[in-house]
Amino acid sequence: MKVEASSMLIWYPKIKDLSIPQPKTEFIMLSKEELKKLYNEAVPESVTKKVKLVCDKMGYPCFLRTDLASGKHSWKKSCFIDGKTELWEHIYEVATFNLCAGILGLEFVAFVVREYIPMDSRFTAFWGDMPVNPERRYFVDDGEVLCHHPYWIEEAMAQSKPPSNPEWRTIVKEMNMESEMEVKLLTKYAEIVSQKVEGYWSIDFCKAKDGRWILIDMATAKSSWHPDNCSYKEN
Repeated sequence: MKVEASSMLIWYPKIKDLSIPQPKTEFIMLSKEELKKLYNEAVPESVTKKVKLVCDKMGYPCFLRTDLASGKHSWKKSCFIDGKTELWEHIYEVATFNLCAGILGLEFVAFVVREYIPMDSRFTAFWGDMPVNPERRYFVDDGEVLCHHPYWIEEAMAQSKPPSNPEWRTIVKEMNMESEMEVKLLTKYAEIVSQKVEGYWSIDFCKAKDGRWILIDMATAKSSWHPDNCSYKEN
């Protein structure tokens, strides 16, 4: 079974024991038969049962994704599991997002249930009323931080349905201000992570409601976004 280079199955085991705040995480491996049905946009009952067992163990709310992506813009219908809605519908939405992503889709091989950590949410946006939080993306290559950027930019918000707060542009500007203390901390975190994963990666951090910066995601750098003015952006 092929595992994509950006899969959580590759990077998460290497960084899970680091002393950097991260959500608790459980993997649900899928059989070839289950994957075949999911790739044909059907949700096997066996998958729903497996995911429910792990969600019940993790506690609600929790966060659902595959080893590659979550479909977070559809938030209420996809990755956010509150235990009150039909679980198979969330599984379907997450799987369908993966299958429709990019040109050829994402070949996921597992579902992942993660602890839901309340974030420093400022407003909601996009079609799933997704909470928008201070997030940062750091690019690293063999132990060295190359660049870092705020994740949510005005241009992305402008493509959303109207955000819940009419002052969202002002909020985004404030949210994206990177303090010296923040940069020092996240640079340290990124360097520690980079010592555990070989090569060129992006690392995403999100600010929690309690003020901590949480390591929430990683991907190979070649598949990750840079702003247009970044010298490391590939043409």
